[in-house]
Amino acid sequence: MEKTIGILGGMGPAATVDLFQKIVANTEASRDQEHIKILIYNNPKIPPRMLNPKEGQDPVPEIIRSARLIEQAGADFIIMPCHTAHIWYDHIQRATTIPFYSLITETVKAVTRQYHDAEDKRVLLLATQHTVDSRLYQRAFLDTGFEAIVPTRHEQWVVDQTIQTVKEGNLSARAVTQLHEILHSYENKGASLVMGCCTEIPLMFRFFTTKMTLIDPTLLFAKFAIHQALEG
Repeated sequence: MEKTIGILGGMGPAATVDLFQKIVANTEASRDQEHIKILIYNNPKIPPRMLNPKEGQDPVPEIIRSARLIEQAGADFIIMPCHTAHIWYDHIQRATTIPFYSLITETVKAVTRQYHDAEDKRVLLLATQHTVDSRLYQRAFLDTGFEAIVPTRHEQWVVDQTIQTVKEGNLSARAVTQLHEILHSYENKGASLVMGCCTEIPLMFRFFTTKMTLIDPTLLFAKFAIHQALEG
C-alpha cells in the first residue's frame, strides 16, 4: 500500500521546495494520480539551529510540534531536509510514533553504495559550522572506508557566508565566487567528491565548474523517500 510522505520543512523554505520538487521530478508517473501523496508543513518560524541556542531560542520544541502536526495530519513517515536540525534527531524520533528517517544516515548509505569504486574516498563536506561541529557526518562515515574532510576555519567562514547569501535570496554565479575558489583548491589537491551538506548548497551546484563529483543529499533523500512510499 502506498504511503504518504510528510516533509518537516521551513528550514529553510527554498530547501523545502527543492526537496518537494525533486520528489515530484523523480517519481515515475504519466498522470497526476500516479504521483505520491505528500504532506508539507513549511514552518519558517523555527528558531535558528545552533548547538548551543540562546535562551528562549531552542528550536527543538517547535520542531517537535511540527513533527507531531504532520503525524496528526496523516503522514505515514517523516523526512526533514535540514541537515543541522538532525543534531536533535533522537529527540524528534522519540516524540512521534511514525518512522522519522534520517537524512544523514540515508545519505551516507547512498554515497558509500554509489561511489564504492572511487579511487579517492575523501568526501569534502560543505555544511554549516554547526553541522560540522556536531560531527554528524564525520561519525556517520566512520568504518565505511570513506573519509569526511572539512574546510579550514577561514574556508568555513566563506561557506557560512555563502549559505546566508543564498538564504537572503541572492543566488547567482557572483554570489558563490569565493566558494568556487575553495572547490578548485581541493580539486587541485586530488579530492574528487564534494557533498552539499546544507540544503542551500545543492542550489548552488549549477554555478560550479569543477571535475569533482557534486553529491546532492537532497536528491538522494528524495529518491529514498519515493522508494519508502512506493515499496518500503
